[in-house]
Amino acid sequence: MGGKISREEMKTLRKETRGKLDQKEIQKYHKFWFDLYKDGNMTKEGFVKFAQLALPNWDGQTDVDYLFRAMDNNNDGTVTFKEFLLFQSITAPSAEPLNPMELIDLAFDMYDEDRDGFVTVDEMRESLHNMFKAKGMNVNDPNVKNQIENRINNLLSLADKNNDGKLTREEIFTACEKDPQIVAMF
Repeated sequence: MGGKISREEMKTLRKETRGKLDQKEIQKYHKFWFDLYKDGNMTKEGFVKFAQLALPNWDGQTDVDYLFRAMDNNNDGTVTFKEFLLFQSITAPSAEPLNPMELIDLAFDMYDEDRDGFVTVDEMRESLHNMFKAKGMNVNDPNVKNQIENRINNLLSLADKNNDGKLTREEIFTACEKDPQIVAMF
C-alpha cells in the first residue's frame, strides 16, 4: 500500500472514513504517512517524533499515551495508515464536526488507559489534566484543578448509575441520550 493508491483501495478508504475525507486529502495523508513510515506502521516512539515535527509547542510527553491509544484501534502497539486515516477523518480541521456519539467514542478510547472497558476517576483525571495542559492552561493552578475535579464529579453523578466510581461506554451513551449537555464535558 506504500505506492500509489489504487482505485479500489481509495474506494475502501473513503468508505472506512465514512466519506469525511476527500480523495485529495487521502492522497496527501498517504504520501505523508509512507514518507515517514516506510513499513506503514507507526510505533509510539514514531508518534513522538511526528508530534515534535507537527506540533512546535508540544512539550514532549503530554497527550502521547492517550492520543496514541485513540489511534491504535486494535491495541497492538502500532498505528497503521488506515487507523491514522480514521483518526484524521474524525479530528482533522477539514473533517466534518463529530456527532455526539463519535465524540464520546473517541473520548472513551482516549480515557480508558488500560483498555478494560471502564474509565476510572484516575483515568479521567489524567486525561483531563492532559487535555487542559494541551490547551495551555496551568494545571497546577487551584482553579484549574477545581475545574477538572468538578467535571469528573459532574460526569460521575450524571452517568455512573451503579455508583461503582467508574464509567462504561454504555453508561455514558445512556446519560448522553437523556442529557445531551454531557457531551460538552468531553
